[in-house]
Amino acid sequence: MKKLIPKAIGLFINTSAAVAPSWSTEYSFDLLCKVKRVGVSEKGKEFFTNGEQFIQENGVYNTVLHRWGTGDKKLFFLHGWMSNSQRWLPYVEAIDLTEYTVYALDAPGHGLSEGNKLTLEAFRQGVEMALARIGPIDTMVCHSFGSLAAAYSFLVDPSIPVKKYVIMGAPSGLDAIFVFFESILGLSERAIRLLNDKVDSILKMPSEEITIAHFFQKVAQPLLVVHERTDSITPFDPVRVASEENANVKTFFTEGQDHNLKGPETVNRIIEFIKD
Repeated sequence: MKKLIPKAIGLFINTSAAVAPSWSTEYSFDLLCKVKRVGVSEKGKEFFTNGEQFIQENGVYNTVLHRWGTGDKKLFFLHGWMSNSQRWLPYVEAIDLTEYTVYALDAPGHGLSEGNKLTLEAFRQGVEMALARIGPIDTMVCHSFGSLAAAYSFLVDPSIPVKKYVIMGAPSGLDAIFVFFESILGLSERAIRLLNDKVDSILKMPSEEITIAHFFQKVAQPLLVVHERTDSITPFDPVRVASEENANVKTFFTEGQDHNLKGPETVNRIIEFIKD
């Protein structure tokens, strides 16, 4: 039954794409962007309370930027889809907050931020507003969809003030998300083309150019790539191949951690990279 419902939705989208393409496009786009919000635990609420929060307004939605610490060096963390800034608690606990100030952004529809939808462009705008507040960043640490948001932010504006990057569990690009969405719903070529055109109308650059490989080719800053070899959410091989094309890229490939990459050895390796 669980598999039949997505296929039925896909059939509905395919049919409407032929007779009402504009309506079908908006419906499928809304479905693509819809977020199932993950709640913040009591421990997470305490973690947030121990920091400061800033409301970022852009006239469409509000996002929340968290801050901990008072140090001169600045770290900026971006979570992934169906996550929130609570995931960065082990890092904040391991970092000297008199040496570093830690910032973390709750993307639209996540954590303490408003809404129930997220687009890559909305995420980028949240990052842009955060950087305007924070100033130059020593290290940006990103996970999953947050990694793609960081890559997209750089590709739109390579001058963004980030000295080093940590890219964890990154999808190969927006194309991988389209393929996953298409396979789940069984969408027709016409429906996918209409959806792709809609997405491109919102982005600052064509979706096919927003890839981790393109980011790795362009970025000159030191970069640590962390990925689970058996990741079933974001396949390992495209990221491994892309990482081999940039001499500035260091890699830390894990086994047995799954896509979340929350093992203590991963936290320790990233902290080492931050301090290096």
